[in-house]
Amino acid sequence: MKIEQVAVSPCSNPEMGLDDVLSAYASLGYKHFEVFTSWTNSAFDYHTDPQAYLKKGQQFSMVYTSFHLPPITADGLTDSLQEAITAARFAEAMGVEIVLYKAHDRATYINAAPAFLNAIEDLHVIPVIQNHYGSALSTLDDMKSVFEGIGDPRMRTLLEVGHFHSVGVDWRKAAEYLGDSVALVHIKDQIGQQSVPFGQGEIDLHGLFQSMDENGYEGRYVIEMEVRDKENTLAYLADAHKYVLDYCEEGT
Repeated sequence: MKIEQVAVSPCSNPEMGLDDVLSAYASLGYKHFEVFTSWTNSAFDYHTDPQAYLKKGQQFSMVYTSFHLPPITADGLTDSLQEAITAARFAEAMGVEIVLYKAHDRATYINAAPAFLNAIEDLHVIPVIQNHYGSALSTLDDMKSVFEGIGDPRMRTLLEVGHFHSVGVDWRKAAEYLGDSVALVHIKDQIGQQSVPFGQGEIDLHGLFQSMDENGYEGRYVIEMEVRDKENTLAYLADAHKYVLDYCEEGT
């Protein structure tokens, strides 16, 4: 594992605007950033000029590497599918590597996938599906049903370590099933369902890094921090960066 594989998610600080969050994360040593298109105050408007966001990233020496697409809905399938395609094209224009494909229910994940995959086939982005506690894809069985239902090698997966832990699924079991389909990894440390500072929880992150290395994984690891004492989030993100950096240096 190399520190260059590490990115950071603004889900850690959803209250911060884009300038503030990029500045803060850059000061902690982060160089890669996951983009949201809703929910966070740093969300990108994918109907605008991507060059403006690229300039903003350059200002803070930050590269955008993964991108949350707007969800596709069953009741507005045509329009929401087009929105997801538009957002994927916007992401490619910013040099994003991975786009997170989303839908409101498992049937729509499967039914919309062929049209979505065909529409973005000319783009240099990799689409992934993501499990998320409380969503249509919460459990490993949910992921299996949708991944196999899509049944297209163009669709890859995101190993969501924290959200698997929240539903009682060890990352090892998930990684064994997902195998080479994994194109992105999200990492948190947790006690039960609660995010805690790295190294203080129940998740064997060093074991994860070692296992992924042994299996030839060379993609990104996106750090997330959603602790109870939110006022300490930036300090914990600094510690998380050092935690991963120390692991990388010990392995060289």
